[in-house]
Amino acid sequence: MAYEYTTDEQSLFQRMKDGDMAAFRALYDRYYKYLVVTANNILGDREAARDLSQDVFFDLWRKREEIEVQSSLKAYLRRSVVNKTLNHIKARRLDYTDPGQLPERPTPALDAHSQLETTDLEQAIHAAIAALPERCRIVFTLCRLENMTHKEIAEQLNISTKTIENQMTRAIATLRQAVGPHIAPALLSWLLGGVGFY
Repeated sequence: MAYEYTTDEQSLFQRMKDGDMAAFRALYDRYYKYLVVTANNILGDREAARDLSQDVFFDLWRKREEIEVQSSLKAYLRRSVVNKTLNHIKARRLDYTDPGQLPERPTPALDAHSQLETTDLEQAIHAAIAALPERCRIVFTLCRLENMTHKEIAEQLNISTKTIENQMTRAIATLRQAVGPHIAPALLSWLLGGVGFY
């Protein structure tokens, strides 16, 4: 996902690097919620997502003089919160291979038809993803929303690419069942084919 530096963002970033707390606060207000949503999409834990997002901004301020941003600050912050989220997952030692070792996150019943009647498609899709078992959701989100390859995910989570393939197969089958009957085939292909959306 490509972002471009805006003149305003670049100015705020430079002022923050020079120690301007007001500029830092402006960046925090602009991107904090975005980072929480990004982390929560992976974790399914809003409190942890908030903590990790705050950690990203703490690091941004603490290391402001040495940080160099090549693409855009938004992209830099997104990658930072994803990395912190991955470290959080690894610290929990989540087992992706033994289904009996840890309980799956409870899967609430999802009435996709009702979702589509009351809200837009994007929200219905996110609700379906959120309803996935934890391990499936993490792998699916990293692959589809963060555009990470199976190899990259395997290296980050210290699991095999075969395990990732199994989790993706399970996730796609669940999502197809949840939202597939209620949306056009082209949209289903878009959902399951790897196009990120926000």
